[in-house]
Amino acid sequence: MRIFIDGQQLPILVRVSHDLLTTLKTLSRSLSWGIFYDPTKEVVYINSKSSAIPVLPIERPADTSSDDPESVRLLNKSICIDAGHGGSDPGATGPTGTLEKDNNLAIALLLKEKLENNGAKVIMTRDSDRNVAYADASANEELGARVDIANDNQVDLFISIHNDAFTNANATGTTTYHYGDIESVRLSNCLQKKLIEHLGTKNRGCRYASFYVIRYTEMTAALIEAGFISNPEEEVLMASADGRMNAAQALFEGIMQYFRV
Repeated sequence: MRIFIDGQQLPILVRVSHDLLTTLKTLSRSLSWGIFYDPTKEVVYINSKSSAIPVLPIERPADTSSDDPESVRLLNKSICIDAGHGGSDPGATGPTGTLEKDNNLAIALLLKEKLENNGAKVIMTRDSDRNVAYADASANEELGARVDIANDNQVDLFISIHNDAFTNANATGTTTYHYGDIESVRLSNCLQKKLIEHLGTKNRGCRYASFYVIRYTEMTAALIEAGFISNPEEEVLMASADGRMNAAQALFEGIMQYFRV
């Protein structure tokens, strides 16, 4: 893990651990320093001049001409995409061995591309098969790390992507969950409508739930269960290129509808 203080990298490399991150956060808060941890790059940024979130360095490719968005309909919108599970946590497993974490990540990466192509700033809780907090983190530590990423970046929307599962393999359908606030309910309705249109799955509706990642995020939030990986037909759907693309397209259109753009 690399550590930057006021834009300068410390001449040390250390192994990421929960204890180290907790110590750095506690120290920074006691000194009124701003701190941000980027788990995808394993980098800690510290601002010793104020408690504001550090300004992160902008990484630009040599030629940015191909990075221009297709449209600017989502310009100035920031969205955190949470690909559920990952790393040491596979999530649910389908009848033929398909892993939920792989389906979630594939949909999330496709959605990221669509959003960025329309001008949005996208924050990913993970963009590869890895734990978000650190290797072999506990479930609570993982959930807390995902929430911290969204809250620290002060995004407009948080969307957590999952596959459903049940002991009865006949269970099917798509569900979108919210924590009950008006805007999250509206977002959930937009996402659910588009998911049903594009996936053709059973409409299990929008429901209130107290899932950690939508309870403790400080912005409009929704958690989607795209389909039942425990059902043989929906396992195939979630693992297929078409199914994943349709899910991503549905979420993209639902977000556009929510922002009314």
